[in-house]
Amino acid sequence: MSGSESARAGRRGITLSPTGLTTFLVIDAILVLTFVVLLVMHLANTPGATPAPPAAATTPTPSATEQPETTPEVTVPVAPPENAALTEFTLPSGNIWCSMDETSATCVIGQFSFTPPTPPPDCTGTVGPVLTVTADEGAFLPCVDQVPPRPADAPVLDYGQASTIGEMTCHSSRNGATCRHDPTGEGFSVARAGYTIL
Repeated sequence: MSGSESARAGRRGITLSPTGLTTFLVIDAILVLTFVVLLVMHLANTPGATPAPPAAATTPTPSATEQPETTPEVTVPVAPPENAALTEFTLPSGNIWCSMDETSATCVIGQFSFTPPTPPPDCTGTVGPVLTVTADEGAFLPCVDQVPPRPADAPVLDYGQASTIGEMTCHSSRNGATCRHDPTGEGFSVARAGYTIL
């Protein structure tokens, strides 16, 4: 064999048919998979081996519609450009409803988790579910013998909207209801988890 024939033979190498190549790849994949399985089993059974940390449990984040009006506002929201003029309204949740006139605003909360203040000695009713602000007295939680019922036909004041009657403005937000006497800025905010006297 001449030198040139020997060089050509060396360059040819081993040639596999398409069927042989497929078989080779399948066997290779099986061997790699077997190795990985055996390695995992070995590590799992080795004494003193640090176990893999368990996957962190994920708690679903409540959507914005599940628990609205949870935490009261700490400052008065900015009034939107257009105000409604509603003497009665409910918030979208139906858990807070309010009534207004030119010099007072009162809101009632149906369900709440905050601890109401201790009623004064002369109170024979309850203190907590009703908040009021007036032009003369400012904001307070009055003693009521009976909680005012939710008006059946009161319109809904959507979150982000406000109502102004005379000197009083009430806001509806995902943080509850906020009402104030505009000239003095005195008022309150109420939500499921608490209330704030502003």
